[in-house]
Amino acid sequence: AAEKKTLDKEERRQKARERQQKLLAEFASRQKSFMETAMDVDSPENDIPMEITTAEPQVSEAVYDCVICGQSGPSSEDRPTGLVVLLQASSVLGQCRDNVEPKKLPISEEEQIYPWDTCAAVHDVRLSLLQRYFKDSSCLLAVSIGWEGGVYVQTCGHTLHIDCHKSYMESLRNDQVLQGFSVDKGEFTCPLCRQFANSVLPCYPGSNVENNPWQRPSNKSIQDLIKEVEEL
Repeated sequence: AAEKKTLDKEERRQKARERQQKLLAEFASRQKSFMETAMDVDSPENDIPMEITTAEPQVSEAVYDCVICGQSGPSSEDRPTGLVVLLQASSVLGQCRDNVEPKKLPISEEEQIYPWDTCAAVHDVRLSLLQRYFKDSSCLLAVSIGWEGGVYVQTCGHTLHIDCHKSYMESLRNDQVLQGFSVDKGEFTCPLCRQFANSVLPCYPGSNVENNPWQRPSNKSIQDLIKEVEEL
């Protein structure tokens, strides 16, 4: 019985080795056939013309998440999306100087707080010079409101639909418990992060590249440019 058991074990090992060699031979044959097919580039029958198609670049629309209704989608003309912002008056740009020397704090009435080399002073000199030679109406159209007054814009980065914002403001007006800000002046807190805000900056519908209304003129005469400016 022991001898028969030993013979059966050897027979099973021999059959296993034969099956393994058969599988290795079949695998080597398939690999050789695949390599011959892949490397056979000299045969004219295998020369298949390759079409090279250049895909046109597609500019995807920006998708915004409304923090009130929770819906996501692009800003459209039918339902625009706005960015929660805080607008504040600022005169920082008017204090910008051309001089690199540090500014000294005035300690007497003779010393001026606003030196002559600030952006605000340069704007005033330019306006006075224009008013000397031109009418006031033309001068006011040629310059901005000035550097002494400006707008500082900051945002928490959250967006919402304009109609959702209107509904949100109505709910704040009906809530008498709120204190610390004036809803009648447009002040509110972001529905998501509760950061203070007072305005909503609309997001441009669609893609800025495709729907840009202004195109840089090229090879146009001065008369055509003047006509376009007058139309604008």
